[in-house]
Amino acid sequence: MTQNELLYILTIAEHGNITRAAQELFISQPSLSESLNKVEQEFGRTIFNRTQEGLIPTAFGLRYLETARNILNRYKRLEADLDEYRQMRRGKLTFGIPMNLGTYLLPRVLPAFQELYPDISVQFKENNSTELDKLMLSGKLDFSVMHYEIPNKAIHYELLAEDDFYLVMPLALSRKYNFPDYRPLNIYDLRVLEKESFLWVASRQKLRQVADSILEQLSMKPDIRYTTKNMETAKRLAAAGMGVTFLPHSYLNLFSGVENLACYPLDSTLNASWKLVIGYPDGRLLSKCSKEFIRFLKSVNSPLAPSRDAMQQKMQPDEA
Repeated sequence: MTQNELLYILTIAEHGNITRAAQELFISQPSLSESLNKVEQEFGRTIFNRTQEGLIPTAFGLRYLETARNILNRYKRLEADLDEYRQMRRGKLTFGIPMNLGTYLLPRVLPAFQELYPDISVQFKENNSTELDKLMLSGKLDFSVMHYEIPNKAIHYELLAEDDFYLVMPLALSRKYNFPDYRPLNIYDLRVLEKESFLWVASRQKLRQVADSILEQLSMKPDIRYTTKNMETAKRLAAAGMGVTFLPHSYLNLFSGVENLACYPLDSTLNASWKLVIGYPDGRLLSKCSKEFIRFLKSVNSPLAPSRDAMQQKMQPDEA
């Protein structure tokens, strides 16, 4: 059964008359009658009752027509997608991304996108969120991929993924607590850390806000031994046995990886996550290339993969 045959049957149903349907389709009446008979013979069922008032769909015919409409609509969507693909064989997009996030995300996304669209020129600028906002609003960037911090009313945001936070601690210290490896850690698990040294990031960072929120829920006033502006520094200090900290998943495998560290996912009741978003000026019409890149980002099995469960399994410390 071809696309044309589906269209023929639907047109006959619309007019209830083969002659008028043939005129609309610009084919001969005998050819259209032959196509209808062929389809009915293939199914061994009658699609239309022939009456003096015209062709009336049978019960089977009604089901056939509904299915035919759905199939033709899918054809149309496919043709529209292919047309967009053909139009995007050449193009250009420029987006922004914070440096640390780009280090993690871009190698996971750009190769696959460029393989699909080799002739689209992709350029990106790395900077902090404040500067990226300025570049977007001045028209120098089409959009930005960033963590959601202080919202800018002139920018529209679309959620891309949730960047979950993990408890990060020295591997040797983890053996002291023997946290469960079959579920995320909850408030009661974390309260036993009250007397441990903590590694914190600078107070102006969104990371600090999430970490402070965790402690507020724990009703803890920990010993904050060291404060840094750099998450990599906090991670390396934890690996060196200098304390525990909370870090987002996207940063755990950057640079130094997770050697000598135990990383535990946190229970969802703690709301310990950092939203990864797409931002672009409110009211701006994105190019087809930009829309496709954003669609591609969203279609990835989470740009922050592996999943929380996979990370938990991978990063649990070996038994002593």
